[in-house]
Amino acid sequence: MNHRCYLRFFLLALLCLNQQTFAQVVNLTPWPLEMTQEQGQFVLPQRFPIKIKGLDENARNEVLRFATELNQTTGIKASLSQRKAVMTITRAQTAMDDEGYRLTIHPKGINIEVTTTTGLFYALQSIKKMLPGNVAAGVSQPGQTYALPLVNILDAPRFHYRGFMLDVSRHFFTTDEIKKFLRLMATYKMNYFHWHLTDDQGWRVEIKKYPKLTSVGSIRNNSWNTDINKGSYYTNKPYGPYFYTQEEIRDIVAYAAQLHITVVPEIEMPGHLAAAMASYPEYSCNPNGKHNVWVDGGISTDVLNVANPKAVEFAKDILTELAPLFPGEMFHVGGDETPTTAWEHNAECQALYKAEGMTSYSQLQSRFTKEIAQHLKTLGKRIVVWNEAITAKGADTQLVKESEATVFSWNPCQRGARMAAELGLKVVVSNWGKDGCYYINRRANSKDFGAGTGGDNLQLMYDYLPVPANTPSELQPYFYGVQGTFWCEHVSEPEHLEHLALPRLMGIAEAGWTPQNRKDFSHFVNRMKEDRTYLRLAGFRYHPQYLDYDGPEPPTKK
Repeated sequence: MNHRCYLRFFLLALLCLNQQTFAQVVNLTPWPLEMTQEQGQFVLPQRFPIKIKGLDENARNEVLRFATELNQTTGIKASLSQRKAVMTITRAQTAMDDEGYRLTIHPKGINIEVTTTTGLFYALQSIKKMLPGNVAAGVSQPGQTYALPLVNILDAPRFHYRGFMLDVSRHFFTTDEIKKFLRLMATYKMNYFHWHLTDDQGWRVEIKKYPKLTSVGSIRNNSWNTDINKGSYYTNKPYGPYFYTQEEIRDIVAYAAQLHITVVPEIEMPGHLAAAMASYPEYSCNPNGKHNVWVDGGISTDVLNVANPKAVEFAKDILTELAPLFPGEMFHVGGDETPTTAWEHNAECQALYKAEGMTSYSQLQSRFTKEIAQHLKTLGKRIVVWNEAITAKGADTQLVKESEATVFSWNPCQRGARMAAELGLKVVVSNWGKDGCYYINRRANSKDFGAGTGGDNLQLMYDYLPVPANTPSELQPYFYGVQGTFWCEHVSEPEHLEHLALPRLMGIAEAGWTPQNRKDFSHFVNRMKEDRTYLRLAGFRYHPQYLDYDGPEPPTKK
């Protein structure tokens, strides 16, 4: 190599070093569909005029909320303007996904192109996310420099459904605690909150026609709690009454809607109904038997008598009363882990089984599922079920197909997902298994307290393929989304919930948004390390594995 070649090599290396030195790190999760970055940054000016062209009043309100948040957290004076602006928002002239956006940050300002208010919301979330962590956290830190990297982003989600499920039956969480998680979900572009409101261990929603569901069903005589540092113990005192009034439900739904999150309620039926049967034993298979709100976990045989027309009407009445509270189309009725034992020993169920020529008592559940689906349809809703509705031995999959159910597949996850897709049903993947667990209540390592063996770590979860590589192309459109699922048999406090869920929930958010070929675990971990400031300021704990915990009061096993 001659001297000129050495000089060229040296200058090229120096140029690359300068670009790495002066190009601001892009801290954006989930990672976008397409992005290019240039050297330099755009420093937000003290006066920050924003101009909107070609969009409706909803878009204007979205921008006003963004401007208010920016003003409160940074001290910058952001406002709407009809004149020259540093941020311009326009309607895209080309086709774009409803949740998609184009975001260009150049040395003199910001341009956003969208076709919907939801797309605009996610563009603004990206801007907040790339700024210092206090902005996304909603914490005031005026006086510092706020700058954005120079990027050109074209973005849209991989899946429509990007969800988080919280079980509030086993342990109750307040509306403020739920709103805190809704804000985090919005930061990471998650759009569905699956609210598991009822189970064997407690009925958590007011039903005015059936008041004993809360006066009896929201209370149990003991509780199995888990301390984040010391482990599990019985409280040896009553738990409850804990439930949400219908007004509180409306408040949560409205709050979520502002964050572009749809609330999917879950009212378990025909199984996991011990709390309801304790309240109204006349709708059980053994009205004169003993019925209790459960304390411990497991699978109860105390199920709804699906052959009793009054019991079926009881279930329909509950759905009729709740449906107006939830504007979204999806309504989850559970359907998992429903033993047929009680039906097999009940005269009414035996008679129906014989009259309809059934070959399995599981077909009683399939029949019930279709009837409930038809009722929900009259209420403007679409039924959602767990995968047992089609994978349980003896289930009538044709009846479930006719119900047009959306199937949430957990165990066996991929077999259930494949079956749903082959039936032409939408499927949401929430895997429970050794190959990559989306059940983020399970222990991430052996030092945690709670469910599982301690092997469900962040990387195992992140590397999981929600759509297996061998899935035929004609079935792939039925894979509707992904969900992080959090059961609370072993989790009773918000700090414990946060410690186990984060940052695994962010990894699932990325699985829902980012194309598979754009995902990289090491890159994700580095971004999560950058997010520690945001999490700390927003008041969240998170799991220390991979991230070197620097949050409030790090949880340590004593």
